[in-house]
Amino acid sequence: MATAALPRLASDALHNARLDRRYWNLIVQFAVKDFKIRYTHSALGYAWSVLNPLIFAVLYYLVFSVFIRFDVPNYPCYLILGIVVWNFFAEATSNGVGSLLTQSGIVTKAALPRQVIVYAAVLNALLTFAITTVVLFVVLRVTGTPLTSAAIVFPLVLVDLVLLALGVSLLLAPLHVRYHDIGYLWGIALQVGFWLTPVIYHDLMIPPRWHWLLRFNPMARIIGHSRDALIYGRWPDWATFGRTTAIALVVALIGSFVFRRMQDRLVEYY
Repeated sequence: MATAALPRLASDALHNARLDRRYWNLIVQFAVKDFKIRYTHSALGYAWSVLNPLIFAVLYYLVFSVFIRFDVPNYPCYLILGIVVWNFFAEATSNGVGSLLTQSGIVTKAALPRQVIVYAAVLNALLTFAITTVVLFVVLRVTGTPLTSAAIVFPLVLVDLVLLALGVSLLLAPLHVRYHDIGYLWGIALQVGFWLTPVIYHDLMIPPRWHWLLRFNPMARIIGHSRDALIYGRWPDWATFGRTTAIALVVALIGSFVFRRMQDRLVEYY
């Protein structure tokens, strides 16, 4: 993206943000409604938002700590933190990418900014993430992992995470309405991305010739910053952290720009 185009992208993003603030209550209502509906007819209800990451964390722990040993310090916390952060990104972007089709009745009949639907989908995933984060801190406490002053970096990492998820969702949601293959391709991309990101293994296990995958993988950066802040009590290298924020911000700006350009024609593709 040329530097000269960034001010225009930023202007479009700010325009969208101003629109969305007027509809904030509606965004929250949509998100809470979808969150409640998801668990309405299940016996365990909201507990599934906790059980899902825990079940996979236990499974991966057994496989990679008992059967195939990964020598990673404090591996239980390392593992569950990676899964919690990755699950939010996967759920938020999956919800966001498919939101305009899922809510087609609202998009085609209600007079409201279309990005409200996408924002609500990401907020829905954020509600689940809030619950699993509480469980994460319980696991940190149970395993005796102390929180240091570096933990204050974690909220900053979450800003990058939400920006990245919003950017991807805004970029792909209107394209998904036009080309339904986008949803399937993004599902595949998430599966590939999970294994290319150090969620269950340590980045030092990756051969040096493949380290460029980590440099250009914002989720690898975000998960790494999260682990440093919460598990290992290390302050980030601020230059690297700044590049991570820049990547997330550029993705959010591009997504906002593309969404604004395409939203007026969405009804033609339903």
